[in-house]
Amino acid sequence: MRALRFASAIVLSLALAAPAFASVDSRVLMLDDIRTQQNEIRDGVESRTGRYKDLSSAQRSELLSKQARMLQTIEGKHSTDELNDQQKTEVFNTLEWIEAVVNDDGEDRMVCERRPVLGSTRKERICKTASQWREEREAARNMMDSRGSCMDCKSN
Repeated sequence: MRALRFASAIVLSLALAAPAFASVDSRVLMLDDIRTQQNEIRDGVESRTGRYKDLSSAQRSELLSKQARMLQTIEGKHSTDELNDQQKTEVFNTLEWIEAVVNDDGEDRMVCERRPVLGSTRKERICKTASQWREEREAARNMMDSRGSCMDCKSN
């Protein structure tokens, strides 16, 4: 069962991370597979069995809430081809978050953002692990702090 979920996550990652493939029928992920998988996860979380027995009450509540929002996003749709880029990113991030919570590896989950390309009206998807995003924020904060202290030194 775990291998099936892992394979499903890999297929979803490929389908969502590569929009160019979204129009190719063999690469389009069927949302019914996601719904089936999420229903199995919901049943496990609610019954507090198997992989889900050690989740805290807050984690269970947040997981079920995020899952409900995601399922609402894909409601009435049959494949990832029917989602816009923002919806694909949201679904991908939610599935990655759920997988990370269930496997207790939050720092290794992939998080994607859509950022504007400088000098263009288009946006690109940037995907990194949660720990990479955190490290970049800390490095930027440290750089700004060190520049601020040097500016203080020059004004004295």
